[in-house]
Amino acid sequence: MQQAHLKEDRVHGDPLYPIRVYEICCQPGEELLDLHWHDELEFLMLTKGKAIFRVSMDEYELEAGEAIFVNGGQLHSGYIASNEECCFTAVVFHPDIVGNGRFDLVGEKYITPLIQQKYVIPAHITRHSTEEEELLNLLVQVFDLNLKEAPLYELTTKGYLQVIISKLMMLGGPAYRELPPTVSPTHIDRLKLIIEYIQMNYSGPIRLEELAALVSFSESYFCRYFKNFTGKSPLEYLNQVRSQRAAYLLKDTDKKITEISLDVGFNTLSYFIGVFKAHFGCTPSEYRRRAHA
Repeated sequence: MQQAHLKEDRVHGDPLYPIRVYEICCQPGEELLDLHWHDELEFLMLTKGKAIFRVSMDEYELEAGEAIFVNGGQLHSGYIASNEECCFTAVVFHPDIVGNGRFDLVGEKYITPLIQQKYVIPAHITRHSTEEEELLNLLVQVFDLNLKEAPLYELTTKGYLQVIISKLMMLGGPAYRELPPTVSPTHIDRLKLIIEYIQMNYSGPIRLEELAALVSFSESYFCRYFKNFTGKSPLEYLNQVRSQRAAYLLKDTDKKITEISLDVGFNTLSYFIGVFKAHFGCTPSEYRRRAHA
């Protein structure tokens, strides 16, 4: 995902049919899913390999055939957890398609509370129960319908998604909750602000104190807060962003490696090579050779 902003700016489907199915494959060393968020709901199923997906503050290890649910506005990312190719298929859809319109009972009673994270529902969907199997099989049908654009696929997809959401809520039971303070909307909004700032300014010097000042935190509290939500320290995340941008430039341009190092914010070539190798498992030169091959 090569946009500068943390919020995904892609349009999923169109206003009359706000649903889109994606198929993605990545090789070991490539970023499977950059950290981002969007207003739409998403079901993502791993179809090949092993991967770890992070949704909000939790990580889930998926094998082929399993899926995750991402609620609207939730930060999520993913990376390959093996030395083989990894693929996933995802359906991203606006909540209006399953009943979130004005004066809609389904929307008011179920979809709006779901988006507000007031229902206890599983994010990781495995094949450990018959109910999960049924949900996953319906997801596969949604994928096939939309990729093939089968007859009446729009109408059938809408119905299937409503059933899938219903089954997901049944898996979690009827419990109703308030968000715990650690994952309050305010905390999430602050994190989005920080990460968007990093993604827009990674090419220049970024100091820990200026990131902490963005959200009026002390530096020590900010470091704990950031790692709780992302699983990485601010420096680790910054180096990850810089390495990913460097990988794009190595693949898509003929710029010299020294120039790329400076472009993405590394002051010394040796440090850049060390960070890049730690992230991708190879040097920038090796990465460029593989990409061009």
